[in-house]
Amino acid sequence: MDAHERLIRSTHDQLTDVGFVRVCSEDHAETPQLLQRYEACLSAAEDERPLQEFLSNNPSMLTQQLGGSCRWVRPQVPLGDAYVPDFLVARIDSVALHWTLIELESPNAPLFLKSKGKQNRPAEKLREGLDQVAEWRRWLAKNIDYAQRPRRGNKEGLGLVEIDDHARGLVVIGRRADMSANDRVNRDHLSLERNTLIRTYDWLADEARRGRRNSLAADEPCYECAFLA
Repeated sequence: MDAHERLIRSTHDQLTDVGFVRVCSEDHAETPQLLQRYEACLSAAEDERPLQEFLSNNPSMLTQQLGGSCRWVRPQVPLGDAYVPDFLVARIDSVALHWTLIELESPNAPLFLKSKGKQNRPAEKLREGLDQVAEWRRWLAKNIDYAQRPRRGNKEGLGLVEIDDHARGLVVIGRRADMSANDRVNRDHLSLERNTLIRTYDWLADEARRGRRNSLAADEPCYECAFLA
């Protein structure tokens, strides 16, 4: 077993032990039906709560945008007594484990203010989402040993292997149809400024479709799936 395989095995064992589910983003057997249910849920949703429930039950919708192979996903992960991110997602590349902190906001919330002279300023829910990610990173910076420490043993931790305060952020908010060209420019600038990807709920569906097209064109199974089988 080489170093990469040891990383896969240890990551899988430790994250499964603390409630994460492994999802292969190359498995698209149910994607058409899943997308229909997702878009029906999105159309009917008045806030983020039904989407939180849908994505908790169908975590593969959150993994397509992160590229191929397996991801470990868990909803509502408590960071001590302070915060509860909507989702944490871990992925492995050839050398390390990488984390994404996900905050869901309302699909009906605007991303930017509409009043004259304030169009470049993020609206309330987007500000809240970005601030949440920043607060989680600050908490991780102050509590890194507790966050990374395995749950087993005399000094139990959260078991979030190799997580740190540089984890990627993702805020999902609003609908594409409600965004202007200027909103998209401002969103991309703000994403870079806050080191947090900002995307609409429509983007999740787009990425699931794109991932399915890519996986149908590929013949080989996911490396993690083959190794952990």
